[in-house]
Parts: sequence; structure tokens; C-alpha cells
Amino acid sequence: MSRAVIKLGGSVLSDTGLRASLVAQIAVLRGRGVELVLVHGGGKQIASMLARLHIESRFHDGLRVTDERTRDVAQMVLAGKIGKDLVAELSRVGVKSASLAGGDGLSFLAERQRGEDGADLGYVGRVVSSQSSLIDALLAIDVLPIIACIALGAVDGEYYNINGDHMASAVAAGCGANDLILVTDVGGVRDERGAQIASLGRSRINELLANGVANGGMRPKLRACLEALVAGVGRIRIVGAQVENILVRVILEGEPLGTLIAE
Repeated sequence: MSRAVIKLGGSVLSDTGLRASLVAQIAVLRGRGVELVLVHGGGKQIASMLARLHIESRFHDGLRVTDERTRDVAQMVLAGKIGKDLVAELSRVGVKSASLAGGDGLSFLAERQRGEDGADLGYVGRVVSSQSSLIDALLAIDVLPIIACIALGAVDGEYYNINGDHMASAVAAGCGANDLILVTDVGGVRDERGAQIASLGRSRINELLANGVANGGMRPKLRACLEALVAGVGRIRIVGAQVENILVRVILEGEPLGTLIAE
């Protein structure tokens, strides 16, 4: 049976129309027998809650600088509100699901991550080990796992905020997925002229990172794709949520939409 990891970013989830469309497509895929694991971010939602609490949002190299208060807000928003809302929405289209954090079942453990320049990012982590037994058990009883982008520290047992794309890469590698689909609000990767790139290999990704064409949130996204390639994930695509029936067309019908990441 085909197994796919789908990562939904916070910007996509904040658009009610796109969100409803994606949930409906997930129901179609499950009805066709595709094993799915969802990974979700929530950057916009975290930023909104931080603003309400008068906590400043800070970023470095496309990653959220996460002090203890920011980490606690991220944990509350990601593992609480967003995950449980997705469970409710999927139930309305007949899909059973369970909302998890990376620490549940010790599924994903992390270490502290610094910026590319060595900057201290606080409670920002990188997944260093995975254990798929909980995900496998849920899939075996026809329950779709929904995984928030937080993981437990392998050494200190503290929760760490994990970049959504890195989390999706780790989940895809850890559960042996055939496909990793990163769904964004901007579509595929763009070149120096702003044109969408149909496919990318490792050397071209490294070039885009080195020359600064890949900037902001696209930098950790492309680094996550490199990690997924190294870990043996067979097919990786970065696609736009606005494209009609994007998940069905890419996963079921194999249409070459968005940007393919391949060796």
C-alpha cells in the first residue's frame, strides 16, 4: 500500500477555503486506500497568539527564535488548537484521525539546533531519532496520524519547536513513506527570474541556497528536502494549495505539478 506524508503549512491552514478543499481531498485519498500521515505547521497562528500575549516574534535564517515563553505558546497552539481542529474537520468527512506531538510514544526525539551562523535560537530543535511504532499502530486500525511540529529533547526531555518542513522530512523518513508532499501557499520553488522550477536535484538546491535565491522560509524547506533525499524518501514535491485537487492529482494521478525534488 502506498504511504504518503503531507505537510500543511500554517499559511495554508489559515485560509478556510483552502483548508476545506484539502480536507476533502484527504478523504478521497483515504477512500482510495492511500495511507496518509499529516504533519502541520502553524506559524501564522503562533504569531497571532504571541501578539495577543504581547510577546515579540523574532526570526533568524527563516526559523522562529524560540525562548521558553514562545515555546510554550507554540506547544499550546500546535499540539492543542490546530491539531484538534483538524481531527474535528476530518471527522466530518468520515476520516478517523488522532492528533499527536512528536513526543507521544517517544516517536520523534530532537537535539537543540543553532542557526547556520551558529546563532542561539533557543528551544528550536532538529529531529535526530524516530520510532514509527505509534504511527504504524494508528494506521493499522485505520486512524490517520496528525503530527504537530514539536518533539522531545533526546537529552533533556524538554519540548522543542521543530521547523515544519524538517519535521515532515523526519516523519517521512521515519515511517517509510513513498511520497512527501509539502503543500504551500506559494507553489513550487522559483528561480532567479521568478519562474517556477519543474525539478531540482541536490546540486541545484545547494546553488539556490548558496547564492541567496532561496530565502526566508524557502531555505529551511529546501534543506529539509535534502535531508529527506539522504534518508531515502523516494518522491518529494513542493506544491501549491491553490491548484485544484492538487493532492489527488499528484498522489493518485501522478501529475507533474509544482516542483519535484529528486536525486
